[in-house]
Amino acid sequence: MIVTTWRCILYVYGLLVDLLVVCDINHRLSASSINRTEFPSQYMGRWYFLAAAAPADSQALETFKPMDNTAFWVQESTENEKLVFRANVRVKDGSCVPRKWIYLLSGDSTELRTEGHPDRVTELFSSKCTQCVILKETENSISRLLLYSRSPQLEREFVEDFKEKAFCEGYKETLEIPQKLGNKVSTGVRSPMEH
Repeated sequence: MIVTTWRCILYVYGLLVDLLVVCDINHRLSASSINRTEFPSQYMGRWYFLAAAAPADSQALETFKPMDNTAFWVQESTENEKLVFRANVRVKDGSCVPRKWIYLLSGDSTELRTEGHPDRVTELFSSKCTQCVILKETENSISRLLLYSRSPQLEREFVEDFKEKAFCEGYKETLEIPQKLGNKVSTGVRSPMEH
């Protein structure tokens, strides 16, 4: 009798939680539209960093606050199982900071590791925007979501979709990269054919 009563209470509780949860399946992170047979080739080329999200009161977004805009070029390394990321970061004071790092591929997974940072794990997730990708970076106590797009300007609905996904994953603080200085930084990131 007591077991049956507890089952009923838990069942009703579960129904109430389902009714009150604002995060439906469309707002959760998913890697479902990442084409694993073409991975990582579909991510080569130019990308723009547009927004980030992190848990409230964390320091995970501090690195990005001085940025005005950032353009990336992703290319395969001459070494197997590596991707080279080159970036030009336009800082709010107008200066430009070049950056480079290497991601290590993990077999058939879309999970990436950063060379020189063995504890940093980067996972790829799809977005409502077909020309976007969401990266989830975790390293020790830092966790954040990053939104990248093929275009430096993104329709508002896609930024809001990113924010909703972030909120549903527990990331309450978001930061949009302002891009007030224009995308002059993008001319500094060239494909290997442009060198």
